[in-house]
Amino acid sequence: MSLNDLVESLIIEVPGCPLPTIRDMLRWAQRELCSEGNAWIVSDGPAVVGANTPFAEVEVPSDAETLRIVRLLQDGRELKPGLDYRQTGSNGVEFLRTTPQSVTLLGAIACRPAYGKDMPAELISRWAEALLDGARSRLLMLPQPWRDVQLAEHSRRKFLDYQAEARSLAVDGYQSGSVRMQTRRFI
Repeated sequence: MSLNDLVESLIIEVPGCPLPTIRDMLRWAQRELCSEGNAWIVSDGPAVVGANTPFAEVEVPSDAETLRIVRLLQDGRELKPGLDYRQTGSNGVEFLRTTPQSVTLLGAIACRPAYGKDMPAELISRWAEALLDGARSRLLMLPQPWRDVQLAEHSRRKFLDYQAEARSLAVDGYQSGSVRMQTRRFI
């Protein structure tokens, strides 16, 4: 599924709305979902390059912006943010305890699409309903003939639910089941 498919499904709900406005709202929804829900996690390659220099940088795809480092590994050991490293700005990394020996470090980075760019197609397919709800919530609030405040609020709440789901998936993965707890005996 691509952005054009999402535009086609939204054009029916907001007749007369210009296509660039619909695209802008869908891109806003992509950025918001990634910013608040960590929907786009890049973990298939080096996370930090130049780690053994004072100018270490976060490695990010060309059509994305770095939000935060989710996980950083050095020699198989997970580094702790605030103790071992600190993210300076969007692309800089400062190591607080010791400078790593290797040039690159593996890990995971939360990204969002750059302005005017889109998420990868597999992420658009995965989060299509969320993107539609996010764009719909903004489009239905515009002062136009298709304005519907109640439906916009309903779509906004669904979009917030999708953000929470994305955040949960980013933290827990696709694990299911509850945490087992042993209750204390009452004496």
